[in-house]
Amino acid sequence: MFKITLKNILYLLAYAVPNTILSFGIIYIINNALAGNEIFLRDYTGIVFLSIVVYTYLLNIIFQKGLNKFSFKVLYDNEKKIFRKILQAPLIKLEKLGSARFFTAVEDLRIFSMLPYTITHTINSILMLVLCLIYLFTLSVPSALIVVGLVIMIGAFYFVVMNMMSKQVESLRKFNDDYYEYVDDVMKGFKKLKLSFFRTENLMNKFLIPNRNEAGNLDFKINYVFLSINLISQYGLYFVIATILFLLPEWGLLNRSDVIAYVVVILFISGPINNLINLQQMYTRFIVANRRIKSFMKDFEVEDRENTLLKSQVTNNFASIEYKDIYFSYNEEQSDSSFALGPINLELKEGETVFIVGGNGSGKSTFINTITGLYAPTKGQILLDGEGVDFTEQIQSLTAAVFTDNHIFSKNYEEYELENNIEYQEYLKLMELEEVVGDDKDSSVRRKFSKGQSKRMSLIFALLEDKPILILDEWAADQDPYFRKFFYEELIPKFKQEGKTIIAVTHDDAYFHQADRILKFDYGQIVKDIRVKEEVLSEKSLW
Repeated sequence: MFKITLKNILYLLAYAVPNTILSFGIIYIINNALAGNEIFLRDYTGIVFLSIVVYTYLLNIIFQKGLNKFSFKVLYDNEKKIFRKILQAPLIKLEKLGSARFFTAVEDLRIFSMLPYTITHTINSILMLVLCLIYLFTLSVPSALIVVGLVIMIGAFYFVVMNMMSKQVESLRKFNDDYYEYVDDVMKGFKKLKLSFFRTENLMNKFLIPNRNEAGNLDFKINYVFLSINLISQYGLYFVIATILFLLPEWGLLNRSDVIAYVVVILFISGPINNLINLQQMYTRFIVANRRIKSFMKDFEVEDRENTLLKSQVTNNFASIEYKDIYFSYNEEQSDSSFALGPINLELKEGETVFIVGGNGSGKSTFINTITGLYAPTKGQILLDGEGVDFTEQIQSLTAAVFTDNHIFSKNYEEYELENNIEYQEYLKLMELEEVVGDDKDSSVRRKFSKGQSKRMSLIFALLEDKPILILDEWAADQDPYFRKFFYEELIPKFKQEGKTIIAVTHDDAYFHQADRILKFDYGQIVKDIRVKEEVLSEKSLW
């Protein structure tokens, strides 16, 4: 987020002070020329006037270039920080807060691209206003006091109303948060919506339409108030000019000869006054956006720690991983009746093929997320080759996975390349995707596949990571019968022969004999740990 430092302030003043003085020089020359001052009617005065105009223009061009470069750097650097926050956040926190918070945080951040511009115009306007008011005081102190009083009165009314609108602006942001959630529901749950007329109508009539109606009315109200208040600056100016033209001379406070000078100055400073009034709307938005971004940063705050797992320390082999009294709870503050995983006491050996079974809600997915370090255990100990593991990266460096909600990235974020990769080409043939993909170009796989093909591609990517542990969460569920059989009878033995440790969540009891062990889950615990012998498991022995 943008922070104002002493260096920033000095940079702004280095531009604002000379720019303001030169701009005041322009009005000073105009005023004296209109008043008939002979010194300001000579030939060289026009040259000086034009020189000041050109110099001020060039000063603005140079400064605006530097200012824009700085402000956009701040904006894009903070967008990178927000992405880093998301990537460092635990999975459970991201699941809890949802993706809508991320989108609105980026939108809030975009508002701050206008902050340097806003501050610059604020400083320029204040300095210009001060200089012009000093000039008015040199002409007539009582008249200047009256004019200043009128300007302050108009400005104060505007600022009070604008500050009152900050709560409405924040309410509008909340409506937009909910709207993004509805958009997310439509995009991710489109098929389920199409299958139910009532579900679709409820989404529209009970949620989206009321949200848009209320947001639209509130947005109109906010902008109408902003528009109405902005008109105060224009019509308030007419009131001030009328006071100068008709009342101050009548009261004997201002000579008729100074009326022109006063009107010219007032017309000139109407720009700075309008800027200050209109920029208040931006400051209101800044305050709301700043509050929301701080909330976002706090919600996604993670404990900073040094990543001691250097690249040279990453190992591609292990003998055993032992989980001792591992527990995990989605919310430690919930009652004891809430779902929790554990205690889990389990030892996984290199080269084992382990099938995970159990009914829906039995804890299989929570177990997978916990043993891969995506969920931090509430308590318990993990031993890697007999030694305690402090950081989940040490386990994750050994693990490649294809989850049930697998996703193929739009770009290649891996260390390996696909083009001219012989291993990749062999995997395409093994998974019978060489004709579907067509070639080995990376862009050819960044496309829409069927569910079964998508999981096969994700399995190829997982194999190319060349890690010893392979997690497969319901991988075969979306394959056709032929490829499901091929997976259990050809691929798993092949991976096992290559030394892979396979942990597969499955319901395909016809192929349980391909496992070395079968873990059955129920109520978040391992209720059976069966070591498979040569003979085929009977269904009764497991269930």
